[in-house]
Amino acid sequence: MLQHESYSFSRVFLNRNLEFFFILGVNNSDNFDEYWDGRTIEVVGYAVIYIDFETNEQKNFIYLIDNNKHDNAVKYTKKFIEQMSLSDKLSDRENFKIIKTKINDRVVSKPYKDFIKVVVKNEIPEFVLDL
Repeated sequence: MLQHESYSFSRVFLNRNLEFFFILGVNNSDNFDEYWDGRTIEVVGYAVIYIDFETNEQKNFIYLIDNNKHDNAVKYTKKFIEQMSLSDKLSDRENFKIIKTKINDRVVSKPYKDFIKVVVKNEIPEFVLDL
């Protein structure tokens, strides 16, 4: 089990009500140059920013893969979501639901919506992905 040196985030999907990101744990962060990327990068979870169209409230979900240590991943993901948030309300940027998941996919093929539906299950209405 690796303790990650840093974390990075990669957006997979965006529409007007939802953003979906991979949470990536990075080790050997200095092991790259213009010809070689020797860093070890592991998907440790998924971050979701969801705007509830009925209440206009932002809901933030952090899905963590079961087999990883998560203390720093949660901390840095919360900071990332706070910085990505466009909401003026402080409560929207500090509202997080942390959920464990067993879904550990590094490669996702189109359509991304099918993969996202598997991850978020019943937390987010299915029709939001179709908007």
